[in-house]
Amino acid sequence: MKPLYQNPLLRESAKGGARPLKLDFNERSDNKPLWLSEAAISTECLWRYPEKSGLQALASQFHEVGEEQLLLTNGGDEAIEILFKFACLNQRKLILPLPAFSQYLVGKNVWNSDIDLVEPQDDMRIDLLSAQDLLNNDSILILTSPNNPTGELIPFDDLVQTCGLAKSKGALLFLDEAYIEFACYESDKTIELIKQFDNLIVLRTLSKAFGLAGIRCGYLLGQEALVSQFSRLAMPFNLPSSTIEVAKKAFTEAARLEVSNYALSIAQNREQIVSLLTSSGLRVVDSSANFVFIQGSEEKLRLITAACQKRNILIKTTLTGLSVKQSSLDQTAIRITIPFYIKPLLSALNLALKPELLCFDMDGVLIDTSKSYDEAIKATVKSLSGETVTQIDIERLRSQGGYNNDWVLAQALTAEKLNQLPEEIDFDKVIEVFQMYYQGNGRTEGFKTLEQPLLNKALATRFFITGTKSLKTAIVTGRPKEEAIEGASLIGAKNSLMVSDDDVVESKPSPEGVVKALQYYGKENCWMLGDTPDDMAAANGAGALAIGIGSDELYDFGADLVLESVNELENLL
Repeated sequence: MKPLYQNPLLRESAKGGARPLKLDFNERSDNKPLWLSEAAISTECLWRYPEKSGLQALASQFHEVGEEQLLLTNGGDEAIEILFKFACLNQRKLILPLPAFSQYLVGKNVWNSDIDLVEPQDDMRIDLLSAQDLLNNDSILILTSPNNPTGELIPFDDLVQTCGLAKSKGALLFLDEAYIEFACYESDKTIELIKQFDNLIVLRTLSKAFGLAGIRCGYLLGQEALVSQFSRLAMPFNLPSSTIEVAKKAFTEAARLEVSNYALSIAQNREQIVSLLTSSGLRVVDSSANFVFIQGSEEKLRLITAACQKRNILIKTTLTGLSVKQSSLDQTAIRITIPFYIKPLLSALNLALKPELLCFDMDGVLIDTSKSYDEAIKATVKSLSGETVTQIDIERLRSQGGYNNDWVLAQALTAEKLNQLPEEIDFDKVIEVFQMYYQGNGRTEGFKTLEQPLLNKALATRFFITGTKSLKTAIVTGRPKEEAIEGASLIGAKNSLMVSDDDVVESKPSPEGVVKALQYYGKENCWMLGDTPDDMAAANGAGALAIGIGSDELYDFGADLVLESVNELENLL
């Protein structure tokens, strides 16, 4: 399999046009905080060094802690940087359960830290017990709850027990709660833990639920003695004046209420997304964050990626820090941020997982024509040029695109053999000779009698007879109408729309045939299955998912997924 981001046509199309829906960095990208709508940044104080005391007081009051128990940082990233600096200077070993936020792995490499990475459990939840076993009097255990990238929430009782165990062993606990607001009713509990445990320090940020990723404001909470040690390692004037002004608005009752309502909406949307994913056979870690972590069939993950690209939605497909031993996990998981306005994402996921219409090319997909059409091409060229062409010659031209019509292909190969231009070869004569070999001439049988179905009988019945009420199908082929009908009869297709080459003004690679099928059924979500570059171009032109059959080279021509056989389609539906 090729990487999830493969389709070059989609990558190019995503560069222009409408602004994409960013669901790859867990930002609040489609719903601006209402309490921020009137915000204006004053320029009066920009000539002075920043003064944080006002923000420090508001943030402390917001959490009902003393000002000395809170350290403002330049986003959560500076807080993590201070952690690594603290560990290095105090010669403390770090314990990091996986999966983990990539910034912790960056810090590990930058600081050349003494760190134990703890492998995840089989279901991708962190192995908390194994991490606890590593605690000693010179260690710092890093926990992220909800976890990034999985969204797993560590139960409060487990946090209490871990804090107590760490304290008994002289260890510290660094608790990253960047996404805690999305856990709805959990956000105030760990503040109470701070009062009970002097070995706990908690990271919070305004980047996620508060929707202020651009101002870079985070903070650490803990008892005074521990916070003061971290404070000594922070940069002076680490927050710009403009950040301080905007951040003050976040620590108000209006902001608290709005963020709470926003988090509840995200939780409801998350349930809808998880239901759709799990009903399609994918595995989703139980998430309490504003994103979901998805594993399962690589083919389905690839289709989700392609569908989101087609709908101008960015998702996270390159994930690191999942496992040390199982690097393949990085290639078989994706993460999607849950938006406030859910309809565009649901539409993309339905395109990937619940198509309403399947369009099939006929030759090479539903029917094996290697002994019919391809043999007719060879016989036609031999008759008109006196030269022999091979299957390699046929595939060479067909793979270039623009040769979906076998008459055109026979004309081009004849021209090659005669050292002429294609237009110098009488096209009507090519058709006449080709059809004689394919159809037969009354004295001898044509090559068409050698055709065999590629689609197995059970799937043919499902797609074209019994299942067409719930899943519409169409055959979009470059065959003439009469031959298309003969082909449909061969596979037993009865309840399917037929779009032959006689039914369109422009043949494939034009998307006209696929568009006609979509319009006929009044559908939006469509897959097009074909075995040539022209089929892939037609699919992409119609906004359908392009499913290639046969060669992986079809990825280079815009295929979203390539299957060895059309019969593998059963595993995707």
